[in-house]
Amino acid sequence: MRAEQWVVCFLAVSLLTFLPAVQADDDTSTANVLTNGVSTNGYVCYDDGCSPNDEVDWWKIYAYKGDIVQVGFSGSMNNGAWWCPGDGWEADYSLHDSNGAQVASQAMSDAGSSTTLSTTMPTSGWVYVKIKGKDSWCNDGVDYTLTPSLNQDNRDTDEDGFVDNEDDCDLVSGTSTNDRQGCPDSDSDGWSDPDEGWTTNNGADAFPTQSSQWIDSDNDGFGDNINGFEPDHCPYRRGYSNLDRFGCLDSDGDGWSDADPGGLDGVEPWFAHPNGSADAFPFTPSQWNDTDEDGFGDNWADGSWNETRMNWSIGVWYANASQPDACPFVTGFSLEDRFGCPDADSDGWSDPDSNWTASNGADAFPDNPTQWSDRDNDGWGDNQSEGALQVDDFPDNPTQWLDTDGDGWGDNNSYGATQVDDFPLIPSQYRDTDGDGYGDDINGFEGDVCPLSTVEEVESGWISWADRFGCLDSDMDGYSNPDDWWISHPDGFADAFPDDESQWHDTDDDGYGDNLEYFDGETWREAWRGDGCVATEGNSAMDRWGCPDSDGDGWSDPTTHWLASPGGMADAWPDDVTQWHDRDGDGRGDNPRGTTADVCPDVPGTSQGPTAGGDRWGCHDTDGDGWSDQGDKFQHEPTQWRDLDGDGFGDNSDGHEGDACPNERGQSFFDRLGCRDSDGDGWSDPSQNWLASPWGQADAFPTDRLQWEDSDEDGFG
Repeated sequence: MRAEQWVVCFLAVSLLTFLPAVQADDDTSTANVLTNGVSTNGYVCYDDGCSPNDEVDWWKIYAYKGDIVQVGFSGSMNNGAWWCPGDGWEADYSLHDSNGAQVASQAMSDAGSSTTLSTTMPTSGWVYVKIKGKDSWCNDGVDYTLTPSLNQDNRDTDEDGFVDNEDDCDLVSGTSTNDRQGCPDSDSDGWSDPDEGWTTNNGADAFPTQSSQWIDSDNDGFGDNINGFEPDHCPYRRGYSNLDRFGCLDSDGDGWSDADPGGLDGVEPWFAHPNGSADAFPFTPSQWNDTDEDGFGDNWADGSWNETRMNWSIGVWYANASQPDACPFVTGFSLEDRFGCPDADSDGWSDPDSNWTASNGADAFPDNPTQWSDRDNDGWGDNQSEGALQVDDFPDNPTQWLDTDGDGWGDNNSYGATQVDDFPLIPSQYRDTDGDGYGDDINGFEGDVCPLSTVEEVESGWISWADRFGCLDSDMDGYSNPDDWWISHPDGFADAFPDDESQWHDTDDDGYGDNLEYFDGETWREAWRGDGCVATEGNSAMDRWGCPDSDGDGWSDPTTHWLASPGGMADAWPDDVTQWHDRDGDGRGDNPRGTTADVCPDVPGTSQGPTAGGDRWGCHDTDGDGWSDQGDKFQHEPTQWRDLDGDGFGDNSDGHEGDACPNERGQSFFDRLGCRDSDGDGWSDPSQNWLASPWGQADAFPTDRLQWEDSDEDGFG
C-alpha cells in the first residue's frame, strides 16, 4: 500500500512539471489586466501536488462610473489524480473594488464549475478579480477561464452625473445643462465653459466665472441678462461703456456711453448729461458731464481747483482734462483764456468778473469781437490780424498805438510819447532831425539830402523840394541852391536862378529860364525873362527872351512858329540891326532911325525913300511911282510926282505932260507944257532956249492972247 502511494506521488510530481506558467500575480499591486471581451486563462493550486504552488491569482479591469462589470468564471480540474477516483477541485471566486474591498463572491467547485459575478461602478476605478485555490481531495490545482464584459450603457466616465451617451464632455466632469450636457460650468449657471472645440459662437458661456451672465450677443464682454452682473444695455450693438451703463457704444473709451435718445441701440432711450447719464462728450475721453450744457466738461486738470470743485460736488480731477469748464454752473462759450464762461462778443475770450479780470486773461474788450488782449493797458488791442478793430500797432508801448504807415513808429506825438513817427503817413520815413519836413533816411520817401539845415533856413522856408529834398532854397521856388557837389541846371539839377523864384531851369544855358509862367501859391504869374526858345541858345530880349538874334538888335529871328512882324513879334529884318518891326507889313521898318525907315508905320505903302528915287519910305503910293501920296503931286500919274513950280505940270520931262520949265511956274500947254504964258493963250513966252515963231514954237505975240504965231515974221499974227 505504501509502495502504491509513493508511485502516485511520483507520478503527480512528474505531471506537475508539465503545467503552464503562472500568469496572474498574488496581490492587487501586481494584478494583471483583463481586456474587455477577451477571455484569459489562469491556474491556481492550494498546495497538494502543486508545482508551482500558486494559491491566489489577482486580475484587474478598469471601469468607469455607471459601468456594469461582469466577469464570467469557468473552472476545471487540473490533471485530476487517476489514482484518486472522484477527486474534485474547489476555489473561491470574488470581485473587489479599487480599495480591495470585496463586492461579490462565489465558492466554486467541480460541482458548480462556472458562474458570472457583476458589480455596478459607483465611481471610476479598478475592479479586482480574485481566484483562490482551496484544499481538495488529492490534487488542489484548478484551471480557469475569465471572460470580462463591460456594460457601458450607463457609463459616466467623468462621474459628473451625466451618462456618456448624453454627456457632451464625457471625459471631463461638468454640470452644464443649457448649451450642452455635462461639461465644465465654472460658475454653475447651467452654461458650459468654452473650450477649444466649443466656443461662445457655439453657445458656450461667454462669462464662465459669472453665474448671472452667459450670453454676449455683440461680443463686447457684457452679458445680455439685464438682471445679471454688469448687464449689457445695448446687447446687439457692441460697446464697452462701464460707468453710466454697460456694453454700449463708447466712442472715446472713457467708460461713459454715447447718448442714444431714440433708443435705437439699447434697451431704452438714453440721454446725454445733464438730461441723462450718457457721455456729453462722446469723442473726448477726459470729459463726460456738462452741468450747464454749454459744451465744456465738468472735469478739471488744475489741482488748485480741487477743494472748490469737491465742495461743489461736480466733476472729477483728471490729468490733462480737455477744455475744463471754468464756469460749470453758468452757460458760456469762451475757449481762449478759460473754457465755458460768458463771452458777450463771442470772440472766444471770457468776460471779466470779480474773480477773473483782464490781468488774469479775461477779455480786455468784452464788446469788441476783434480784440481781447491789451498788454500795455493803453486801451488798444493786441490783435493785429486783418479786419480787427481798435488795433494796437505797439502792443508793448503804452505811449503808442497807431502806426498808420506801418513803419514801426507811432503816430502819437504828444508829450512823453516814445517811438514817435515824424512822418505818420510815410512808411519809409520816421525821423526829421532838422524839422524841415523831410525824413533823414536818404533812401526813403523824399529823403532829406541836407538833414542838418539851420533853424533860420527851416523857419524861413528856405528848403528845397523839387530837385532834391531838404536843402537851402534862397528864392523858395522849390529848387535848391547849387553847391560844389550839386551844380546848377543844365549840367546839374540845382537852381540856375537861385535868387529868382520864377525860374530854376535853363536848358540851353543862355541865361534865360525855361519857365514862361509860374504858380506863386495863389495864382499863375508871368515868369521873369522866360526863355522863348528853351532848347536853343539865344540873346533876344525884346519880342521874347533867349532866342536866336542874328543881328543882335534884341529882336529874335522868326521861325515857322514865331512869325516876323507884322504877323508876329519876331524880327522882320533878322540881319539888320536897325530894323525889326513892320507894323503895316509894307516891308519897311518902323524904327525911324533905322535903315529905310517907314515914314508911315501904321499904313502900308510902297513909296520909296530919297535914296531909291522916292520921297519917303513905306507910305501909300496910289500910282506906284515910288512917291508917297503925301509927296506925290500927281497921285494918279505914275510918270509924274514932283511939281517944283506948282504949275500943275510934272517935273519929269519924260513923264506924262512933263513940265518944260520945271523951275518956273507957267500955264502954257500948246507948244510946250508948264512954261510962262503971259497972255494966257496957251502958248509959252519965248526964251533964249525956246524961240518964238517962226524960228521956234514959242508965242510970237506973248502979250496978245489972240495971236501967237507969225509965220512971215512981219509982226502980224
